[in-house]
Amino acid sequence: MSKKQGEHNEDKGFKVKIGPPWLTKYEKARIIGIRALQISLGAPVLLPPSILQTGDPIVIAQKELEAGVLPILVIRWTPDGRVQEIPIKYLSLRAG
Repeated sequence: MSKKQGEHNEDKGFKVKIGPPWLTKYEKARIIGIRALQISLGAPVLLPPSILQTGDPIVIAQKELEAGVLPILVIRWTPDGRVQEIPIKYLSLRAG
């Protein structure tokens, strides 16, 4: 699926068709880890400095995820080959 098709789906009302409608603990851990690495390598932080009370990249990545400002796609697939690209803004965060 191309990015244009993904954007087209967002305009019509996006629906999660593969997997649960929330981020799994594995997806959450991977997103936080990848974003923390980006921040530690000098990527710009997407939250205003007034919200951040620490310079720890992991804490910053967690706050960015909770704020919903990360432009990241979660790609889920099934054993039969179906694939869905899901913007994380459509996935809820579960406690834990």
